Amino acid sequence: MPPVSAVPPEPTQAPLESFTFPDGHISFSYPAGWSVRTQRGPGSDGPPWQPLEAIVSDATGDDLASISSGANGIGCTAGPVTRTVLDRAPVPGLRETDGTTPQFGFDVESTGGTDYYSMEVSNPRFLQEGEGVASGCSLLIMGNGGAQTRTIFGEPAFPNRAAAKAWMGTEQYSQLKALMLSLTYS
Repeated sequence: MPPVSAVPPEPTQAPLESFTFPDGHISFSYPAGWSVRTQRGPGSDGPPWQPLEAIVSDATGDDLASISSGANGIGCTAGPVTRTVLDRAPVPGLRETDGTTPQFGFDVESTGGTDYYSMEVSNPRFLQEGEGVASGCSLLIMGNGGAQTRTIFGEPAFPNRAAAKAWMGTEQYSQLKALMLSLTYS
């Protein structure tokens, strides 16, 4: 992650590119100058039954986000955590097969004294705040199988919550949030 600025940048209206998965179901917009490459499953040589993953990189080549489509998985394993949601918004272009509108979320989960940050699109039930809630799961059940999104953070993602909140004022945060909010399924 680049250095965090305490002063939010002026919003820019950068030109956008779009990406659509080869099966035509999921698409999204991203800033011109960024790039998207695809791979199957973990690594580029995964078997064809694994989901196709689109890795989004910024202009410097740093991987920022992963969006996958067509997973065969049907669920997640979750444990109890304490979650604080820092930002959330509905993703109007997506509907799970049960009719649920997924939500963009930037949150921090605490377990065992460690904070884990995630920025993704998930079912709203995985963005509940509080103590003892189920840990996050970004698997969405779509018509063509499972879909997942995630922002690629280093470890640790942020040294503390103040740094995570400061990152929310950056252009990179705004661009990644806009990318996730632009997700559509047809």
